[in-house]
Amino acid sequence: MLPTGYVAHRTGDRVRLRIPARKGDTAYFARVEQELAACGRVGFVEANPLTASILLHYSGTEDDLRRDAVDLGLFTIEAIPPAANPALNAAAARIDQIDRMIQRSSNGSFDLLEVAFVGLVGASIVQALRGQALGPASTLMAHALAILALHRSRRERG
Repeated sequence: MLPTGYVAHRTGDRVRLRIPARKGDTAYFARVEQELAACGRVGFVEANPLTASILLHYSGTEDDLRRDAVDLGLFTIEAIPPAANPALNAAAARIDQIDRMIQRSSNGSFDLLEVAFVGLVGASIVQALRGQALGPASTLMAHALAILALHRSRRERG
């Protein structure tokens, strides 16, 4: 029986597949990479067993990809990715709701990411003034900088 995968995303001819059941299986992903590289519709392929993903440039349709993967004896493709953790989905939905509320309240001037950044920087300063510069202050500042990096990457993409 072939493992089941799904298309994580596709942009033009660039496709990322995930095959969660084979995560960490180096030999399997090496074989997938080798077999797909020989396929006529594949211009580039790179498999990563640590993330259970395959990145490829594919010139056919998704149906062609399904057929090629099965014909090569590699995997089947489901139309829908496996369900994520419902508790995490609920938490993410609530956070998205708070973010939208902040954006509406500020007329789009700032969002939850910016509020979190300012809050973490402020908490870091308070902890540093209390003499806790190497413990809580540095941890809070590190989290603030991670948010800043995320904000910058989103700004560059969008």
